[in-house]
Amino acid sequence: MNALSLFSVLPLPTVLASAEPIWTDKEMLVALGSTLAAMIPVVLFVVRFATSWARGKTRRAEAERIKAQNELAKLKGDMLAQQPQLTELTDRLDQTQKRQEEAEVEAAKQRELAEQRGTELDSLRSHITGYENDLIVERRRVDRAARKDGQTWTEKVLHSAPAFKPLEPEGRRTPIISVLNLKGGVGKTTITANLGTALNGLGYRVLLLDLDLQGSLTSLFLSDSEQEQLSKQERWLEDFLAASSGAESPNLLDYSVPILGGSGSALVPTSDHLAYAETNLTIRWLLRERNRDPRFLLRRELQLKRITNQYDIVLMDCPPLINICCVNALAASDYVIVPIMPSKQATARVPVLLRRLRDLRENINSDLKVMGVVVNRTQRSELTVDEENRLSLLRDQCLDTWGQAVPQFGTFIRQNVQIRTAEDEHRTLRQEDEVYQSFLELAQEVQLGLPTFCLAATQPIGLIQEATS
Repeated sequence: MNALSLFSVLPLPTVLASAEPIWTDKEMLVALGSTLAAMIPVVLFVVRFATSWARGKTRRAEAERIKAQNELAKLKGDMLAQQPQLTELTDRLDQTQKRQEEAEVEAAKQRELAEQRGTELDSLRSHITGYENDLIVERRRVDRAARKDGQTWTEKVLHSAPAFKPLEPEGRRTPIISVLNLKGGVGKTTITANLGTALNGLGYRVLLLDLDLQGSLTSLFLSDSEQEQLSKQERWLEDFLAASSGAESPNLLDYSVPILGGSGSALVPTSDHLAYAETNLTIRWLLRERNRDPRFLLRRELQLKRITNQYDIVLMDCPPLINICCVNALAASDYVIVPIMPSKQATARVPVLLRRLRDLRENINSDLKVMGVVVNRTQRSELTVDEENRLSLLRDQCLDTWGQAVPQFGTFIRQNVQIRTAEDEHRTLRQEDEVYQSFLELAQEVQLGLPTFCLAATQPIGLIQEATS
């Protein structure tokens, strides 16, 4: 019996347990076939169960897949349906983001602008503080100017003021003379004009300056048309003073006009606008708006060689008050000539003038001297006893006031119709006029009052002494 037949008869454990085969091959095959046949229904059941389970699982999976596809389709549909809203939301988001960015940029600009405005505000506050301080300073300057009480011209001289150059043989040899009286109507302009003409006749190159606000000296030498031309050219004394008070250094020769027939003499003319220049310079001086001391504008110029080389003597017709032009004249002058009328009222004003000159000499010009008092407009060829007595009393008053004797010119000017005629014709006296001789004698007396090195080269000293003896 083979192994196959054994399996068909005996149970498999028994066969395996037996030491010797008890089934034949056939039996084994039959047993195996029976066993397999018995197992086929089980296998088929298992297969059918597994197949059914697999199909069920597949169907469930398919259902799940279909369901998922449906849900996905629905989701896609929902997404497609919501796409416009999503696009709109996206656009809104983009716009919002853009607006936010723009807002941030604008905010940055506003912050920068605010910082700039803050800086400007700080600067403005600083400027306001500065202006307030300047205003306080200006108020103090105005208050100080208002408290001067007539002592404006005796204030301390600034360091920028030019030093006075006295007359010297090897230095300045052109004397400067102011014709001054604080009383009007005594003939200052008449004395200045005709004395200058007489000095010119003696060979002096005379420079005349018209410092009177009325411009009367100018009218004696220049016609209306000539004055109009000077106005167009701005060649008045007031133009020179305005330019000199600033940073400029104008040349006085540019403002001078030749007179007396081209003899070398000249006039620095003025107009009625000098009053405005006076006011302007005075205000600037009171408020200290300029570094240049306006009291020394003429001193600075008249002591320059371009003036002293061209002119032998300077005569200035001063106004009858202590103003900026008058102080300029006195600050530059070596001498003062005081014209008076032989009246009690006129002579009484001379000590007043000397007191003012004494104050100015202590502060403005310590070299200032009074050359003499000249009597003008006498009614006779000789002085009366009353006039002599009055002049004698004046000598004593001047000595007490000035501290030393004040000379009186021996020549006096008699009231003469020729003087009025000449003034009506806008000219000075001519040599053929009778009264011209009086001014010539006065001019010779002026020469004697000057240092010998100041005399004109055309006038020998001996001739001068002979003419005055």
